[in-house]
Amino acid sequence: MCLLHAVVNCGAIDVSNILAVHVNHCLRETADADQAFVKRFCENNGIAFRAFRVDVLKACAENKLTVEQAARDLRYDVFGSLVKSGEIDVVFTAHHALDNAESVLMHLFRGAGLDGLCGIAASDGERRLARPLISVLPSELDEYVTINRLSHVTDDTNFCDDADRNFIRLNVLPLIEKRYAGVVRAVNEFAGECRDACASLDEGLDMSLIARDGDAVTVDDRALGGRSACRYVRRALAEFSLVDVTRGQVRKAAELVHMRTGATVDMNNGVKAAREYGRIALYLPRPACLTEAPLSTGANFLDGLAVDVAPCELSPSEVARGCAVDLDALDGAVLRFRRDGDTFCPCGGKRKKLKQYFIDNKIEKRKRDRIPLICKGSVVLAIVGVEVSDEAKQTDKTVNRATVTPRTRTV
Repeated sequence: MCLLHAVVNCGAIDVSNILAVHVNHCLRETADADQAFVKRFCENNGIAFRAFRVDVLKACAENKLTVEQAARDLRYDVFGSLVKSGEIDVVFTAHHALDNAESVLMHLFRGAGLDGLCGIAASDGERRLARPLISVLPSELDEYVTINRLSHVTDDTNFCDDADRNFIRLNVLPLIEKRYAGVVRAVNEFAGECRDACASLDEGLDMSLIARDGDAVTVDDRALGGRSACRYVRRALAEFSLVDVTRGQVRKAAELVHMRTGATVDMNNGVKAAREYGRIALYLPRPACLTEAPLSTGANFLDGLAVDVAPCELSPSEVARGCAVDLDALDGAVLRFRRDGDTFCPCGGKRKKLKQYFIDNKIEKRKRDRIPLICKGSVVLAIVGVEVSDEAKQTDKTVNRATVTPRTRTV
């Protein structure tokens, strides 16, 4: 409420350009009353208001998150959707100096590295976020409320110390404050120095060794042999907006460089790190899709992927590798992902298990479940975007020539 009141009255932004966004976590009996309180304030002050209801407990169960983490993720999902849609240009959140101090200590106690001690940034350009109150102390906010006679409501769960953040706020910081006055300000200044130190370390990194590969972020082996290995991993992990990544997890991910290809390490929030060919990859695994679809000429769709089957008079040498097929050979085939028992016969080669083909051709393990296949039973006629089988290849006798291509190449 302090933030909203200050933004409305600071004179820098016309009230017609302000949208108050309330995310109702639906966790407390008073949640709806709190939403109504904010709505009334907005109506009385001519402020546009939008409310969103999110199912935090469902997100906890599906993603194995704490209530605090799930609520945070859902809030930022709402903010991100509004930015992406173009409804808003920038999001202001009301994080203050105590929030920042709590975050720094919480990350320290959980085993975070230097990045975790940077605390909450004053802004996040990528997500269009700004936190104007991040250096303001709670006592200063209380004074603002008193001077402006500002009505507000209090979340009663703030006084329950079950959550880590509340435990630090209610028990740890007050105890430290008795011995060291000004501890919140001191922790905030320390966090600022950590941010400067991280920025200096990052200036020495070769960011070309970090790359996007589909849904994964990869780190080249050349980045993982020296003292900066963990920094490279942390920079790659930044793509996933993870919270509470420990130095132990980062170290294990970096050490994958010494492991066999295919070795993995579980990070938090479901992210995996995997040893691949000449690199490690960080990614969110997707559950295997067991559905299939009859193959037809034109566009074919499977679990968000599109495969085009198009008649083509060009010879195999004139089209992209692995795309030219004998359309008649595909009659009655289906589009699906890999299954146990699948076999494939490369052009001019011998039939082998599909798994062995993937290994022989150094196709990363994380990609194998997401490569569309054209199949008849357990026989794979085409690995879309990779290779057409000996049974479905074009020859001099092919009558109905066609190409099979993914909308975005899979490999």
